[in-house]
Amino acid sequence: MAKDRVTVKDVAREAGVAAQTVSRVFRNQGYLSEETKRRVRAAAQKLNYVPNHAAISLRVGSKKTIAVVFDGLRNVYFSVMIDYLYREADRLGYSLLTVFRAYDHEITEEVYRDVLSLGAAAVVSFLEPSPEMREATRRYGVPVLVLGRRTDLDGLNYVTTDDEKGGRLAAERLMRCGCRRFLFLAEGMRMTCVRDRLKGFSEALAARGYEIKVLDAGGGIAEGLQTLAAEGFSPDGVFCFSDMLAYSLLLLLGGGVRVVGYDDVGAEIPFPMRLTSVGTDKEAYVRFALGKLIDKIESGDGSPIRAVYDVFLHEGETA
Repeated sequence: MAKDRVTVKDVAREAGVAAQTVSRVFRNQGYLSEETKRRVRAAAQKLNYVPNHAAISLRVGSKKTIAVVFDGLRNVYFSVMIDYLYREADRLGYSLLTVFRAYDHEITEEVYRDVLSLGAAAVVSFLEPSPEMREATRRYGVPVLVLGRRTDLDGLNYVTTDDEKGGRLAAERLMRCGCRRFLFLAEGMRMTCVRDRLKGFSEALAARGYEIKVLDAGGGIAEGLQTLAAEGFSPDGVFCFSDMLAYSLLLLLGGGVRVVGYDDVGAEIPFPMRLTSVGTDKEAYVRFALGKLIDKIESGDGSPIRAVYDVFLHEGETA
């Protein structure tokens, strides 16, 4: 259950100073003795106070704010999803604040505190939560919804697509195309969504007697393919963790290989080639996830959100 946010007045009462003094400490404004600053900061730490810089600076409106944390400005999928999140948040009377964290794949307590300082009523994260987030969300009480991957951390919530089913759909499609040499291409191999997609893909193939190779794109796709070729392996069916990886692979390989992506971004953005890709109704998916999060904010419900949203296979030109 979300806690009442600790205010400047609470810190002032604990430190035995005026509320204006607390504000001046966190704005670093005017002369204050080191002892006064020490007392205020000690009181803030004791009360788990996070300064609301959005309130200290100019307010942009009266709507409640939901922060969205993501890590890839070049990822078209994030652009599509954030657009849907903006539209749905606005429809429900909330504003959306985007927070970019450069390619670290993880939301930490530091990131969480930074977001809270902007006055967010809740956080939607496309990033994997670090273990410290269990205690951080308990301490500060502002809910975090992980979107697009699972988490078993107490106090955190998630809504994700059915990644294992997506992996099975990709395997079945590639087998129907006559493929026999299978590759799974991904990056961020520790992420739950990567592991779940790989699990569904490999198990579906194993049931038919096929083995797969796994290539971590973090080391470079071209370099990885060269290493596999030196080992005598040339894939004829590839399941890519994302559509963006699938397009990169196709640019390298050209024809002669069947490729299935994930996210079906071609449903929203007209690319010259329409991928065969695992997708979902993104607008409905966002409406479902954000609806659950806002219900939690407004009701104070402490029970976790744990939901898996259905996927389908769009049969495009690449498999």
